[in-house]
Amino acid sequence: MQAFLVDSSIYIFRSYFTLPDNWHSADLNMPTNAVYGFTSFMLDILRQKNPTHILCAFDESLETGFRHQLAPDYKANRELPDEALAFQLNACRQVCRVLGVTEIASNTYEADDLIGSMAKTAGNADIQPIIVSRDKDLMQLIGSKELYWDFGRSQPQAKKELESKLELGCHQMADYLALVGDASDNIAGIPGIGDKTAKQLLSHFSDIESILEHLDQLEGLPIRGARKLADRFVGNQDQLMLSKRLATIETDIKDMPDVEQIKWRGVQEQAFELFAEEMGFGSAFSSRLADLKKRQLGSGMGIN
Repeated sequence: MQAFLVDSSIYIFRSYFTLPDNWHSADLNMPTNAVYGFTSFMLDILRQKNPTHILCAFDESLETGFRHQLAPDYKANRELPDEALAFQLNACRQVCRVLGVTEIASNTYEADDLIGSMAKTAGNADIQPIIVSRDKDLMQLIGSKELYWDFGRSQPQAKKELESKLELGCHQMADYLALVGDASDNIAGIPGIGDKTAKQLLSHFSDIESILEHLDQLEGLPIRGARKLADRFVGNQDQLMLSKRLATIETDIKDMPDVEQIKWRGVQEQAFELFAEEMGFGSAFSSRLADLKKRQLGSGMGIN
């Protein structure tokens, strides 16, 4: 068995920024292009995989997460959703419910953390986690059991394939981000250390802790500018450790759903049709819903 753990925001924002405003809600006349794209995406996953277990994680800790307590400027470069986008984000959670998919969010933890913790829970239950995202940060969760699926661009990929492309270990992703920084999350890196140097350092040392323990050895490494590498870490060690903490995904959140709670419950057909009407989609998804119904009946699940 496999558990599909969806990084929802990635696919919602892709639709929000790429699809035209061709659809609007019936009551409030709000644009629903992101909801349309996310609904299409979810139906495609369900039709392709007919999963036994699936969960969608959403971000709710936009200013209240534990990382904001550690670093007040964390993600300070991002604007909060306006009313129109907030409406669509909430509607995307609603579509999960009518599709029979468990959806979760937290005021403390980000979607990545929820996915990381659920992946651990699923793995412990001998269910293979499939992390559905296009965010490379989540690759740090990929070990011997897990797969990473950039839906629409590739098939699910294992650790070996990912590490070949990354040119570093999946488990080193947080160390890499701490060294180079992450502008999208407003995480500082070490000035003067870019992608190539970071990967070279992590090919010689397992993590940033090991680098800091062996600063006296850096000048002897076969890396361009090695003689001055140690100087770059002077005065930046505390920031480096903080950056790694911010970039590290939590995998031990308490009060997570158990594997029984993330079983796919099947589409609530009438509720879905009402939802599609309210979102201004009309019968746009009728053929895919009919196809999904056939697949579910074939597997003995059925649509409610």
